[in-house]
Amino acid sequence: MRRFAVVLATMAAMATAGVVSAQFWGEPSGHGKRAQGAIVVRNDAPVYKDKASMEVKAKLNRGTSVVGMHMEAKIVVQYELVEENGRYRVMWPNPDSSKPFSGWMDPEDLAAFTYDCGCEDNCMPWRAKFGPSQRNLCYKEARDEKLEKLRDRWSRKKSSNED
Repeated sequence: MRRFAVVLATMAAMATAGVVSAQFWGEPSGHGKRAQGAIVVRNDAPVYKDKASMEVKAKLNRGTSVVGMHMEAKIVVQYELVEENGRYRVMWPNPDSSKPFSGWMDPEDLAAFTYDCGCEDNCMPWRAKFGPSQRNLCYKEARDEKLEKLRDRWSRKKSSNED
């Protein structure tokens, strides 16, 4: 009987550890988790070197998509927009490498959207592979839907300014 209790306690502890590790490390794809990306809403929007710097490392144009990037405990990447010092840390694919570009942007320069994590493990916005990155289907669908709404708004605003 004691052996049965030990086995049962061990199984319960392992199940609890699995839940805790899934919450800490991110659940595998397909568990209803969501992540965040954004569309740049103006031309020449600055991307800063870090959250407190005024040094501009890049400029992105209206319609460019990025993904939020937040570091949990300095080791776990969460793909979400978390404001720090008045900026979001973002990243976007480097067309020539598997290593993405990253930097910090002002929230006013971005229109956020959410995407489902069911297309890649750990909510990655692009397919994990060697070589140039390609965005995954879940990210593309959410991005395209948000971009369509923004383009409609931009064209209405442009036509109302012409009148």
